[in-house]
Amino acid sequence: MKRKRINDLLEWKEKYADRPLILMGAKGVGKTYLANDFAKAFYSRSIYVNFESNLDLQDLFESDRIQTCMERLLLLSATHPNAVQKEENEKEPILLILDEISYCPSFMEKINEWMKVDPPFHILAITSQRYEEYENTAIFYPLYLYPLNFEEFLTAIGKEWYVESIRTHFISNKKLPDIVHRELLDLFEDYLQIGGMPSAINEFINTEGKYNIWEQHRILSDAYLWYAKKHTDEGEGLKISQVYNIMDKQLIKENRKFQYSFIRKGATQAMYAEAVQYITDTFYGMRCNKLEDQALEITSEREITTHLLPQYKLYMQDVGMLNSSLMQILDKHPDQIRKGIIENYVAQTLYSNGYQLYYWESSSQAKIDFLLYKDERILPIEVKTGMITRSKNLSVLKSKCPHIEESIKISTRNFEYSNHIKYVPIYAVFCI
Repeated sequence: MKRKRINDLLEWKEKYADRPLILMGAKGVGKTYLANDFAKAFYSRSIYVNFESNLDLQDLFESDRIQTCMERLLLLSATHPNAVQKEENEKEPILLILDEISYCPSFMEKINEWMKVDPPFHILAITSQRYEEYENTAIFYPLYLYPLNFEEFLTAIGKEWYVESIRTHFISNKKLPDIVHRELLDLFEDYLQIGGMPSAINEFINTEGKYNIWEQHRILSDAYLWYAKKHTDEGEGLKISQVYNIMDKQLIKENRKFQYSFIRKGATQAMYAEAVQYITDTFYGMRCNKLEDQALEITSEREITTHLLPQYKLYMQDVGMLNSSLMQILDKHPDQIRKGIIENYVAQTLYSNGYQLYYWESSSQAKIDFLLYKDERILPIEVKTGMITRSKNLSVLKSKCPHIEESIKISTRNFEYSNHIKYVPIYAVFCI
């Protein structure tokens, strides 16, 4: 399954391979498949190690016997005859793929020594958990893998020719032909149910239907909760499960702010802060923080941390998994539920594009679903579920923040631009 992230891996190989790459993302999102696919396509030799399942190598890596470890690894080296060959193949770097690196933390402390061994290694480490020490240092090259967005979904199901049309019309703000627009809205409805997890998309492709998609999502959810309970103490594992199992209900409320009282009576932020943090650190949830009014005067995201309010929304990492979790109640309050599902899809897509998520509300209840900081300016985004896009929300915001130059409205409406508002069809959010 083709992933756009492989282009970033290739750029790392060509320009930055003197630093180990850390590929981070949720369980089941396709990190291992992508890394091995990359190895087969662009390296003559590679070595794959999974620290979660190979305790012997874990012990060896944690020791100081680097030469012994290297000799053992070379026995595991796989050759890829389809890769681009070089004249002096034996001098070409070997790609060393280290899966679930969190099981061998001491290896990362010796990383500089491993970068100097002969034969040379390019190191690609994989983890299912976010680590700030890997993100905020020049020693490592961090990359993230998220569920397939709608663009990647179109490619996966053989409809990639739509992608160029969407991107072209996003730039020009000219309407797509009505027939193409309607076809894309239909395909988007498929995506809402299937989502971007590779196992669900493969099931859809292989069966040519959506019959067992919910089961694939259930397997992923059960595996995630099992993993969380296995790697935390009993009490914390229970709290993680409680938060995770209530996330979908939080998102279909009229006010989608995360409320601890939904978990159980008497629940507080102090009780569940670590559980929420675990869910975001393992990429199964995305936090969207509320901004205070003073944040509207700031155009640089670097200054935003002092203007975050304690309220937040917690979105699920995959809209298909959210849809399946709500399957039994989709016919109850359909408009409200659809709004939550669409908003989750937008959050998921923006987050995978590298944006931090914020939202804003005024005392008069005007609401902006997402506020992004892009190119040193504020970009408000309002999400609608249908063709009707009229609202007072942007007018209220602009009265408080007159320096806002442009805003975006996402809906089922075709591309258009008027009065400094860019109308983006719901299937084109990946272009933002």
